[in-house]
Amino acid sequence: MKAPLDVVNSYIALVQDFSTDTAAYAEVLHPEIEQTEYPNLVYKTVQRRSFDEIIDNIRVGRELLHNQSFDVHSAHTNSEGCVLVEGIWQATVVNDMASMTRGQQVKAHLCLVFEFKDGKIYRQRRYSCYEQA
Repeated sequence: MKAPLDVVNSYIALVQDFSTDTAAYAEVLHPEIEQTEYPNLVYKTVQRRSFDEIIDNIRVGRELLHNQSFDVHSAHTNSEGCVLVEGIWQATVVNDMASMTRGQQVKAHLCLVFEFKDGKIYRQRRYSCYEQA
């Protein structure tokens, strides 16, 4: 069984590549995954996503953004195996949407919290702080 941080790194690599390979995600995400994204510049209310909704959200992101990257600044694992990751996420907007315009670089400081069950990500909380354009 992979170490929790290795599972998180595999998950981040899939997301960063805008992968929608459900088999690859099934190796790192628990079937009962719940991803919670707290209000930010993009989403005004709390977003909760299941396995399929995570894949759908990545599919949408692939159509709206390109040159996505996530630079991990720190990662910590606690004694229960919970992983906390902090870093900078960036992407370029492909088409005008909401308050963003085509070609605009978007950047957010992220804090991600991952909890595990059966060696896979079971709960993920995302705190995004977007920089104003």
